[in-house]
Amino acid sequence: MKPATTVSAAAAPWLPLASGRALTLGRVIEPGTLDIRRDIAIPLGNTGRFANQLPSGMLYSVAQHCCIGADFLWGQTQDDALAMAFLLHDGHEGPLGDQTSPFLAALQQALDETRLALGDTAGPRLSIQRLRRQLAEPIDRYLHAEAGLPWPLPPVLRDRVHYVDLQLLLAERDHLLGPQPRPWDEKLRPIKPLALKHRIKVLPPAKAAEAWVTRFETWSSRIHAARARVRSNPGTIAELAREAAR
Repeated sequence: MKPATTVSAAAAPWLPLASGRALTLGRVIEPGTLDIRRDIAIPLGNTGRFANQLPSGMLYSVAQHCCIGADFLWGQTQDDALAMAFLLHDGHEGPLGDQTSPFLAALQQALDETRLALGDTAGPRLSIQRLRRQLAEPIDRYLHAEAGLPWPLPPVLRDRVHYVDLQLLLAERDHLLGPQPRPWDEKLRPIKPLALKHRIKVLPPAKAAEAWVTRFETWSSRIHAARARVRSNPGTIAELAREAAR
């Protein structure tokens, strides 16, 4: 998805980052612009899932969510790329924050109802999710490049991450949210909660952030090293094929 180009970079919306830099939203991010620890990991540790509505009153962070899913996949496969893909799947929420699925669905409903009331039904339907992805895409692209992963992800990685994300969502609901006042989306009914070895114990934000950045540093160093080995030995067809499949 291409960034918006109708507004000059100087006039585009931007937000200040913890590292002291400015992040121009929806535009290509130059290498070295984001500080992985200060601009991504720490904000992810301070960003609560489920709109911070845990009965315990604790903040369950996006950083911890990403670590749990990444650790599960690494334990299943010992695949650094797959684990890293899960670690990064919500990385854009460091700068952008976490908008819950019900909130985005309500925005979409309000937008659709407003267009209907105005009689503006001739053009294509505007998608809130697509607009959100458009703003998130430059951040995702940057983080995957830093980690040594391609962007967009190959479908086999993308689909595995998405499914485990849904499974983990259901496990988090069961472990952290307690009985729900209404049924959740029917589309989730066939999906089983992720089979974690232990119940989720909420980490303090700082520890969750440190866990996230430690995994990023460990896996990214191994991914970059593996890619360098393949590039230095181009005659190894089998290795090249495996690298392309990633």
